[in-house]
Amino acid sequence: MEDYLDHITESVRKSLKFPEKTIAHGFDGALDEGCIAEIGYDEDSSEDLIISAIDGGSNTIVKTPTFALVLNRVYCNKFDRMRKLDFVELSTFISSTRVVTEGDKVLFETETYPQQGACPLERTKINADDPDMRIGRMRGDLERAISMARRFCEWTFVSRALGSGAEFIVMDGSLQTAFAGESELANRVYEEAASKGAIVAGLSKSSMIYTSEGYPLVGFLNVLAKRRGLSKWIAKVGRSEEWAPRAEVYFVKLHEGADRAFRLDVFERAGEANVARLVKSLQANSKYFAFPGYPYALIDAHTYARVGGEEAMHIRDLILDKLDLEDASRLEQSERALMGHDVLDELG
Repeated sequence: MEDYLDHITESVRKSLKFPEKTIAHGFDGALDEGCIAEIGYDEDSSEDLIISAIDGGSNTIVKTPTFALVLNRVYCNKFDRMRKLDFVELSTFISSTRVVTEGDKVLFETETYPQQGACPLERTKINADDPDMRIGRMRGDLERAISMARRFCEWTFVSRALGSGAEFIVMDGSLQTAFAGESELANRVYEEAASKGAIVAGLSKSSMIYTSEGYPLVGFLNVLAKRRGLSKWIAKVGRSEEWAPRAEVYFVKLHEGADRAFRLDVFERAGEANVARLVKSLQANSKYFAFPGYPYALIDAHTYARVGGEEAMHIRDLILDKLDLEDASRLEQSERALMGHDVLDELG
């Protein structure tokens, strides 16, 4: 047993022996100690440091192998430093996604039903064999398709944030586009923001980006920053069509008390001066004692966008009450095709 653990420990150790310099896989920028820059801002500055944050949440109401009802919520706010301003937008809606066939094509058809606030999404049909939906050799599956409605609604909320006069709009997560039609929607949003002198960014709580040698990029950058003795820093990783089309990717550590850095995607036409002002705004908003270094605007957005399981269950109960006994039984039988693991987990 000891020899077995020694081999595993050595494998872990090797995975942490970072190079002196490298590039991130799929990116174009060289990375070494010189790529790390200290960040900071004047606490007494009177300039506006305003950001608008967007996040979404969802919870499944009903799901069978070919049909899903999902309760979605998208939320947008506006902050100046740590002060919440008088602007919020909220949309709660149910999305219905089903598998349909047209000839030899398999399609995912989605409709939305607003509950609170407007989220103008038209009925969509996406081919399961679309390159943006496929996973390797396999056609896209229902699990990917059901998250499209919420993601598209998040993009439309950028326009609402722009209407509030926000200069920096920060979406939860990366600016990577992953669905059929998403790139076209994102491009329209980018151009609208550019026309108003605003910048769209995305901040990710986690990152899977790795170096060309296969090391975790954020770990490598943390080592470089530690060597420089920097407690707050920014590192420009560069451009990548794979990871974030039309965006420059950075990693930022926004507070001296933070225990981690975050990935920050910024629209490609922002320019260095605007990136610096964006980082100042994020830093001024990242002083929440329970999670220092993470923007409080995104914590607020996450809180109000969250969809609890009891909310979804309440709607499910209302639907079951309207079904006759035979249809309710058929639905539950269809759902059980996805629930075998749940039964085993309950056995202990």
